[in-house]
Amino acid sequence: MLKSKKRLVKVFLPKGFQVSKYEEIQKNDELWSTAMAMQLEEARYRYDLEDSSEKRIAAGKMEEKRQFLHKLIEIKYHEDHMTWLCTLTAEQIENISNLILTCDTFQELKCQVECKK
Repeated sequence: MLKSKKRLVKVFLPKGFQVSKYEEIQKNDELWSTAMAMQLEEARYRYDLEDSSEKRIAAGKMEEKRQFLHKLIEIKYHEDHMTWLCTLTAEQIENISNLILTCDTFQELKCQVECKK
């Protein structure tokens, strides 16, 4: 708990005032609660950024998989079906990776993917 209180002082005050004002801030309840609120807000902001960053990374990976599968479908079946790929779920995208090796036609691939919903 002492470490978090010292950290609050570091967040709230510039470096030159940290040591001399620590006890004064600790005694002043209003000032102390303001410092606590600032630290909590910073933590919320930091964790929200981390969560949104992870979501963007996951979305980027899914988009890369879609583009890769789009290229495979174009090479194997000589057809462009990117709009169809965009409608699929993550699980269906994973299934296509295996099914593309066994299906001879695009219609067969599409039927097997949609049947496994």
